[in-house]
Amino acid sequence: MPWTKTPNVAMYKGANWQSLVKRVSNSSPEQAKRIAILDPKITFFFFCREYMVLETLGDQGIFNPGDAAFFSGEPWFGSAPQCDSYQKDFMTIAYINPQSSKQFTDVANYLLADGSPAIDVVCIFGGDYASSELPYLRANNNDPPTTNPFDPNLQQVLSDGSVQALQAKGLIVLLTILNGHAPVGWSEFTAESDATAFAKYLQTEVVNQYGLDGIDVDDEYSSGTPNDTSLIMVTSIMQQLMPDKIISKALWSDQTYFTSNYQGKTLADTLSYGWEMSYGATPDSVLPFYNKPGGMATNTLSKGFWTGSPSPDPSQDVSWIKSHGYGGVMIFSFETQANVDYMGTLVNDLYGPGNWNYKPS
Repeated sequence: MPWTKTPNVAMYKGANWQSLVKRVSNSSPEQAKRIAILDPKITFFFFCREYMVLETLGDQGIFNPGDAAFFSGEPWFGSAPQCDSYQKDFMTIAYINPQSSKQFTDVANYLLADGSPAIDVVCIFGGDYASSELPYLRANNNDPPTTNPFDPNLQQVLSDGSVQALQAKGLIVLLTILNGHAPVGWSEFTAESDATAFAKYLQTEVVNQYGLDGIDVDDEYSSGTPNDTSLIMVTSIMQQLMPDKIISKALWSDQTYFTSNYQGKTLADTLSYGWEMSYGATPDSVLPFYNKPGGMATNTLSKGFWTGSPSPDPSQDVSWIKSHGYGGVMIFSFETQANVDYMGTLVNDLYGPGNWNYKPS
């Protein structure tokens, strides 16, 4: 996400500060960017390099070095030589089934022309929801039966500090969880108690244990019987348990879940972001459904790409995404060189030539 940086400005002291979402102390620009991505309501922030006082705001107007203030809506900047402001642009998302920790941490070595990461969100692909008993996640779809929750390559990157290495460079790291060819799945909860048990497991045994930024939902491959409210129910519970984490969705054939509701909520109310995986389809044919009135915000929706079903004209697709204010682009299978190259094409289309560079650390 190449942020639009405006040096030496902050939110004007005479502006409407009701759009303030939060402020944090002892931060850095990289940490502040991560905070902004974690909350889709945030559209811009300013970061203080030096002490500053905005007199008309009373105690709220006192800022120390390392303070960052985050806002929704449009900025109204005023001169502030002590600060820099950053506005969100587009997002880039990469799904990766890492074959080694080096390959995984290497994602941060793809850089834009300004030296910032070219990939904003990394989805580790993926954990298999394959059992109705603890642990709910089972390696290799529980075939052969096992109590190991993850395939060895995923367990390695989750456990050896690789997640934190990417986060330290400003990237967001999610774990994608698929249904595991078993009679359980994201869309098959009928009892709230079962959905709550699963959500608490994800919170404690997955997100908290491995320091992840959230969960990415891929609701495919179950052999059970789906219903219209299950997915809304479980993501709503996850949202309550993990309000500061991302809940995203690999979107595909989800129309029913966006028109149904559970306790007054639709799926759009429970998701932070969504990326459409109708690979090969044009973005204008799939994205507008999700941001109809009452749906997801346009800038939280991205379009997926994959060499297995390539777009006839990716440059035209990216142009449409940009002109209509959508979130950005997602690439599947970033562990293969062909998809790395494909993402490079998309990034250069998104931000201009010369914005896809590899610099090993």
